[in-house]
Amino acid sequence: MTPLIVCATLLEARSLFLGFETDFARDNLESALVYRRTNPPFFSVLITGIGKTNSALFLEKYIHTYGCPEQVINTGIAGAYPNDTVKIGDVAVADEEIYADEGVQTEDRFLTIADLGFPLFLKKDKPYFDTFPIPEGRTVQEKLSAQTDLPVHCGRFVTVSSCTSSSELYRQRNRQFQPLCESMEGAALCHVCTVNDIMFTEIRGISNFVGPYDKKNWQIEPALVAATSAVLDYLEA
Repeated sequence: MTPLIVCATLLEARSLFLGFETDFARDNLESALVYRRTNPPFFSVLITGIGKTNSALFLEKYIHTYGCPEQVINTGIAGAYPNDTVKIGDVAVADEEIYADEGVQTEDRFLTIADLGFPLFLKKDKPYFDTFPIPEGRTVQEKLSAQTDLPVHCGRFVTVSSCTSSSELYRQRNRQFQPLCESMEGAALCHVCTVNDIMFTEIRGISNFVGPYDKKNWQIEPALVAATSAVLDYLEA
């Protein structure tokens, strides 16, 4: 089976098609889109729609329709948690994914699924709560760092339904999770891959910093160029 690249939006996927337009067969998977490369290098692209439910639902539908891919590569843009090293336009690779807003918000803290003691599922008697390790993350970072001039960071990603767009929420999530960046799909895709024993990789371009919402400071195009370049370099490695 060929690798499957998963994007939330056509905007995030379009750079993957540049120069390859005539080499993709397009299928409709209900409201999702599937593009399958018909010439080397072989890979497929699944465009799910935004959010955890869309991404998990249509990855499962893809698996039932086409079979399990050898690897799922999630790519697109991400918001970084400010630090001294990460810049907009950099590449970020996940070595762990966390559902950061599944749980209970109390008066003074946020209780995660793990805090509540309710596993999402059991696999070989191991309970999985809100956290999914991605053991290949560091290896992916090392490969990309050797192939590209772009800065490539590796660390913990969080997945949210409500983006971190206030100073208060930034402080809370940064204190609780110490994440590198956040998106709206990664943990859900990693969840599906863990259940189905599929290797999962997440490579994103940094488009903005989390915190007070001001979209005019976002730089989506440089982030997409960085993410696409990194994914194609990874596929060629």
